[in-house]
Amino acid sequence: MAPKKAADPKAAAKKDDKEKKEKKPEMTQEMKDLREKEKNLEKVPQPDRKELEDASQVINDAINGLQEKLKAVNEQITAKSAGKEEHFKARDEIKAKLDEYSERIDELEKKRKSIQDGISSKDKEQRAKRQELNDMKKKLGFQSEAEIDAEIKKIETSMQTESHTLKKEKELMAKIQELRKSKPMVSKYAAMESGQGGGENAGVDSLKNNIEDIKKELVEVREAKKIQSQAYSTLMEARQKVMGDVPKMFEEREKINGLIREKIMERNTLRDEFNTRQRAFSAYLNEARQIRGERARLERESREKEWEERRKTEMPDEGPKALPYADDLTYLDNMIGHLKALLPKEAEAEDKKEADTSAASAPAGNLVLVSKDKREEEFFFAPTKKKQLKKKGAGKAKPLVHSMETLSFFEKYKVAPPPDATAVPEAITAVEAKVKEFQEKQKKEVEKAKKKEESKDEAPAAAEAAETTETAEA
Repeated sequence: MAPKKAADPKAAAKKDDKEKKEKKPEMTQEMKDLREKEKNLEKVPQPDRKELEDASQVINDAINGLQEKLKAVNEQITAKSAGKEEHFKARDEIKAKLDEYSERIDELEKKRKSIQDGISSKDKEQRAKRQELNDMKKKLGFQSEAEIDAEIKKIETSMQTESHTLKKEKELMAKIQELRKSKPMVSKYAAMESGQGGGENAGVDSLKNNIEDIKKELVEVREAKKIQSQAYSTLMEARQKVMGDVPKMFEEREKINGLIREKIMERNTLRDEFNTRQRAFSAYLNEARQIRGERARLERESREKEWEERRKTEMPDEGPKALPYADDLTYLDNMIGHLKALLPKEAEAEDKKEADTSAASAPAGNLVLVSKDKREEEFFFAPTKKKQLKKKGAGKAKPLVHSMETLSFFEKYKVAPPPDATAVPEAITAVEAKVKEFQEKQKKEVEKAKKKEESKDEAPAAAEAAETTETAEA
């Protein structure tokens, strides 16, 4: 019977991979929720920008047509407005003349009123003085000092020639005193009466003449103002004939502007509606992208978890973690080896340590051959003197050349690099001191980590013990 053909390992591996691919991972609840959320997501259609552009183009064409009409109306208004500057200039000149005449008339009217008020006050003053004179005349009863003197003399004669009672004499004496006191008043009355008849009337007449002059000037100014007013009316009528249909043009222009504003608002409304639909579509896309991104994240995490598990099963055990400062000790050991290589050959032979090749270290049932200088020699005749080797004289030490990498290691560990072969032993000693220093550090770190691990192990045990105690107490 022929032997069976051995199974192809590649085919078996492909079969395993195929089975793994066919075996779908179980879907998580979160993934199911995301799928359901995406399924229930309300779809928003993308707005058609071409449709917006076509509608906007129709409105833009209408706006362009209205703007052409507006341009034609403005040109007509501009044509009608020809000579506007000259018209305004003439109008302003006439207005300035009218304002000047109005100001002059106001000024003359104020002056006339002031003079009339002065005449009235003069009349009132004269009437008051006349009344005062009449009252004084009635009170005095005499018109001159001579009449008063005659009356005084008459009373004195009566007192001298006639007999009177004491009371009557006192009355006559008092009357004489009163008459003497009234003499200055009679003089004042005479002076007032003479003055009233002359200067005051002359002043009033002068004021009346001024009023007549003012009236004449007012008539002239008003006539000039009337002429300017007629010129202003003629100018405005002529302009009105030229600009008669311009108000209708203004109305038409305003109507066209209103239509243009309506079209612009219609176009803006279309754009706003499109932007609203575009924002809704963008929000829908963003939400869909967010759900898909979340799904992709979950799938990626699931794959990474699967790959991590596969990697852990396929990769060999990494072994224990490296000790602290292991890299530094390795570098220092390499430095010692490098420095020993720089020693002279004679010193290297003396410092070289032999491996322990004693019979005690040999495997069971085996022997180890020792070096010649360790063997016990047998001689037929014992040698009388040893062979004298010619030694070369000690020459000048050759300087050592170090690479930048080597110098960087010396710098890192604060060890002076040997300049020549004679300084190598000192450098070796310094490096060995550094080795001891890092070994001490390593030992401390190991002890520290060990204590930390022990405290971590003790914490759950203490918690478990406390929980057991509480359960027992309960």
